[in-house]
Amino acid sequence: MLSRQGAGTANDVTTAAQCRRRKEMVCEMKKYRYLGALLAGVLAVTGVPQVAEPLAAPISAATKLKAPTVTSATINDTNVKIKWKKVTGADGYRVYMYNAKTKKYEVYKNVSSTSCKVKNLTAGTTYKFKIAALVKSGSKYVEQTLTNPQALTTKLSAPASFKATVSGSNITLTWKKVTKAVGYRIYLYDSVTKQYKTYKNISGTKFTIKNLPAGTYKFKVAALIKNNKILKAQMQSGVKTAKITAASASTSTATTAKTHVSGYRYGTTKYAIKHDLTYMRNLNTDFIGWLTIKDTPIDIPVVQATDNYFYLTHDFYGAYDPTKVGTTFADATVKVTKTQRPDNLIIYGHNIRTGVGLAKITNYYPARYGSLKFYTSHPTFTYESVFGGTSTYVVFAGMFVNTQSKHGDVFNYYKFRNFSNEKTFYNYFAEVFDRSVFYNPDLDIKYGDKFLTLSTCYYPYGANVDTRFVVFARQIRSGEKTIKTTNAYVNKSPKYFTYYYKLNGGKWAGRSWPESLMQGYTAWKKKNG
Repeated sequence: MLSRQGAGTANDVTTAAQCRRRKEMVCEMKKYRYLGALLAGVLAVTGVPQVAEPLAAPISAATKLKAPTVTSATINDTNVKIKWKKVTGADGYRVYMYNAKTKKYEVYKNVSSTSCKVKNLTAGTTYKFKIAALVKSGSKYVEQTLTNPQALTTKLSAPASFKATVSGSNITLTWKKVTKAVGYRIYLYDSVTKQYKTYKNISGTKFTIKNLPAGTYKFKVAALIKNNKILKAQMQSGVKTAKITAASASTSTATTAKTHVSGYRYGTTKYAIKHDLTYMRNLNTDFIGWLTIKDTPIDIPVVQATDNYFYLTHDFYGAYDPTKVGTTFADATVKVTKTQRPDNLIIYGHNIRTGVGLAKITNYYPARYGSLKFYTSHPTFTYESVFGGTSTYVVFAGMFVNTQSKHGDVFNYYKFRNFSNEKTFYNYFAEVFDRSVFYNPDLDIKYGDKFLTLSTCYYPYGANVDTRFVVFARQIRSGEKTIKTTNAYVNKSPKYFTYYYKLNGGKWAGRSWPESLMQGYTAWKKKNG
């Protein structure tokens, strides 16, 4: 009896365990059918293809592919195109766009490539996007890690009804107002560089350019927005062409120079300007040299008059220039001859919007372009003197300075042409380095070097704030062949002036440049207290 009872009890326990296992299996199958039906509904909404087979188990956060890395965005007024890096293992990508009405990110499109163009947007509006890689499991796509929100703002549309009207020697440009614009930028075609260059920024929708010489002019215009105090141009208009005839250009009258008679020898006959020193000197005895910065319009003659005013408003031929382009000229204080030249030859030139004159030296200003790319690709330039052959100069400093005491600090850099002693030399260039917007630790200067300084007007705050951008270079020394720029860096706190700090905030942090930039400076300073 005991043995039979014991045997019966064991069989009963086994049967009960089997029943429980069958129930658990049924529950598990119901669970997966429910999850499968739920996710199938989600996939149907998102448009990803489905299949009838059971859905793969969800991917854990640890095994998900990383979010795509967005590399660029091309933006116009109604479309944006987003690009990202390929995600290894991805079979496609899903782009979400934020819906401001529902306050949710909604699927915009599934794509197989690493870019997506979003169309039919509103100009001047900010949109937000997220992107995720997709992995194919059977015939289904499983979404991976989403990027952080990517905010993109469409540009303002180009000004409509853009016109160019000629009246005598004047051209008047007009266009319709663009909503949200804080101003407009006029572009003028430069036949030398074959590019449209900024001519002027204005606040209104009408502008007249007066007293133009005969010729054909091409213009574009774009609306401006302000972003972190910086004006940014939006979509450009189409080209408008205007032609000034020789007859209408004759309305300009020349002014007579009071203190200088041009050295041009051929009266009203204008011979072609050539990069030939002997030829140019024969045309104009004021001609003293030729300045060249490669790959720029600065490939120009340099003259020297008896004052620093004549060539501001006169061309190489000595004729009055109503456009005020003038001629690039050397400081007149120290006459350049066969037997003398200043320790620091200062050359002045206008900053013409078309790129002529010394306009391109402002490219050395990293705050204008966000990098030292121009400096690192143009660390040197050449100057050919009619009296002393060709010399190469290496740029070591550049500064943005004010000329009016009412706007703060004024540094009269142009008053130092010769350095009669070390004190004058070190004190002058210490002031230059205080204000320099970049440094190159692989380059130094020393007492006895010869220098060439390029100076041009630069008006980011308008013509009422008279400012300059100045570039300093020293003559390459004998045996000096390689100029390194890889270690050059932007000065985060150059010495500016009151008006600059008023607009941009901050203040000068004090002298911080490495004293090794000037040979012998540290020893001289200790010796002289």
